[in-house]
Amino acid sequence: MNGSVVGEHLLVSLVPWLIGVAVGGGLGYVCALAAHSLFSALPGLRRASMLLPWRTVAVTLPLLSPLVVVLVAMGALAGAIIVGLFVFLFALPFTVVALLEQWYPSPLVVRLIARARTLATASVAVAAIGPPWVGSGGAGWLIYEGMRLRDNSQMLRGFFIVVLLALIIDILLGALQLAFSRISEKA
Repeated sequence: MNGSVVGEHLLVSLVPWLIGVAVGGGLGYVCALAAHSLFSALPGLRRASMLLPWRTVAVTLPLLSPLVVVLVAMGALAGAIIVGLFVFLFALPFTVVALLEQWYPSPLVVRLIARARTLATASVAVAAIGPPWVGSGGAGWLIYEGMRLRDNSQMLRGFFIVVLLALIIDILLGALQLAFSRISEKA
């Protein structure tokens, strides 16, 4: 095994992970404190905040990683930026959610629906990444072919289809989560 390959992989994965966790987690902590103050003043906003589609943002923005390559060029720096962006996009809302759950505990069914939302929106994004490589088509094919042909408009079309699908699923499951939170509160 080539030591430089392992070292470069660790550099591209662990350094951006540390930075993404520190920046995303730190910003998530600040956002959670702001939300806590806001929810203390306006308690009804807590439940309404369940509809925020942060999952769609977190799982779909990394699909724009080919644009990072266009802006920065291929190489370790582009890889590190993509990994750091991905970790940041999850560290921020995960920190907010963890703190808000500590301060405002939700019933188990509401937490389970929240986790299902994350998995459902992630599956829409993952379906755009892996399947085109095995020839299954879909919006991922548009992204892949756009990258291959260097056709940014085709790539963006595929990206917006994925975002729209993830957003619809995120909001529908958010409405279900909100409905169960109301039912649980009345019980």
